[in-house]
Amino acid sequence: MRLMDLLNERKREAERRKKVDTAKKFALGTAIGAIAGLLFAPKSGKETRKDIADKTKEKTENIKTSIKESVATLKDVEEKVKEDVKEKLREFKERDMFEVEIEKYKSNNVEKDQETEEENERQ
Repeated sequence: MRLMDLLNERKREAERRKKVDTAKKFALGTAIGAIAGLLFAPKSGKETRKDIADKTKEKTENIKTSIKESVATLKDVEEKVKEDVKEKLREFKERDMFEVEIEKYKSNNVEKDQETEEENERQ
């Protein structure tokens, strides 16, 4: 069984190396194509650089605007959640639900403390 495992491992390693080599060739071809495209473009280098700079500035502004809008939306949602929580707290306080829950909690703890004391006395 170990021989088969060794052969399968070598086969997988060879396949992995082949995939890595293919990826390297693809990346190299892409880089060469991009460079050739820039060199043989109908525009001058100065125009091409200006176009790249303009597009970069445009995309940067779009991203900044998008981020500002997202932050504003998140702040609005945060405020709404805060208000909702405050409203629920007010409702609970008006109904005296906190006191009821606190009293319930206290009574449960008192009962547990009494049970613990009784067990300690038995020992």
